[in-house]
Amino acid sequence: MPKQLYDPGKGKMRIVGMVSGSGKGVIAIIDRQKEIRAASADNFEVVGIFTDNPNSRASSIAKDFGLPLLVNDIRQFYQERGRPISDLGVREAYDRETVRLLEPLEPDILVFAGYVWVATYVLVDAFQIVNAHPADLAVMQGGNRAYAGADGIGAALLAGERQLHSSVHLVTTEVDGGPILLISKPVPVEEDPNLDSRERWRKYLNLVNQQQRRLLPLALEKLAGGDFASDETGTIYYQGKAIPHGLRLETEAI
Repeated sequence: MPKQLYDPGKGKMRIVGMVSGSGKGVIAIIDRQKEIRAASADNFEVVGIFTDNPNSRASSIAKDFGLPLLVNDIRQFYQERGRPISDLGVREAYDRETVRLLEPLEPDILVFAGYVWVATYVLVDAFQIVNAHPADLAVMQGGNRAYAGADGIGAALLAGERQLHSSVHLVTTEVDGGPILLISKPVPVEEDPNLDSRERWRKYLNLVNQQQRRLLPLALEKLAGGDFASDETGTIYYQGKAIPHGLRLETEAI
């Protein structure tokens, strides 16, 4: 029997936005929260902002929206231990400290909105986490997700894809490897004869990121409404229908 990923009977779903850079994804979520609140249908609430980067926009976003700000400087954390940022043992310690900081906010969901995409079992076991990725994670190659990782757009363009998508998925310790919730409507890829490869990459990254900032709030709204569920095999359901490869949208609505 599938179990709801979030039970709306608990009340409004509590979200903490995890930010490393511009925080535009979190702003999009807060803006959507305001819209549905105005319609007397709000079912989620951003209750805090976390950042691993003191130079990000997280502090100004938290101030602008009157939200608690939690900071755990990841570079300083590694420097104090004399280890490279790739050391996952130190990352586990970092995530343990991050969990301690987050717990008082009692979040139901963490949202990686431009947050660094590596998460150890410490963070994944402590909270349910949602991530937005700028590529179609349902595309497989050699048994793996072809466009997972740091440059999904670049990989998709290099492969000659004629359409690009963004994906919202649950986070596991495997990079971009968790179950897919939503896949956006397509962004058509044009020939772009007047753009060099870098300009072309920037163009489509911008377009897909814009799309992603619409998709993520939609996924959270539906998650908070109890529309997504999972069974004992990890298969995701939307409104009772199995979506093992995510729900693929043709418009910006469900």
